[in-house]
Amino acid sequence: MVITRETAEYVAGLSRLKIAEDEIGPVCQELSSILSYMDEINASIDTDMDDVPAKGLSNVMRQDVAEASMDRGHLLENVPEHTEETPIVPKTVD
Repeated sequence: MVITRETAEYVAGLSRLKIAEDEIGPVCQELSSILSYMDEINASIDTDMDDVPAKGLSNVMRQDVAEASMDRGHLLENVPEHTEETPIVPKTVD
């Protein structure tokens, strides 16, 4: 893919970069070579087997099961200041 001067200036504007007049040519060449390399990588990756797990691997994550939480009163016993239902903490934002 060939990057034109206009494309390089547009990308520079999006990324808030200033490119000197004498650097635009080399930047276009570098971006073009990067995109060409990415095209090569994309062509070599087989994405048709997305649903096939890798051999010997299994899901190690536990099941997400809803369980009863700790008793609120027991938790509030460890808090220095609290109301009947919630802990009282210092104000951190005005």
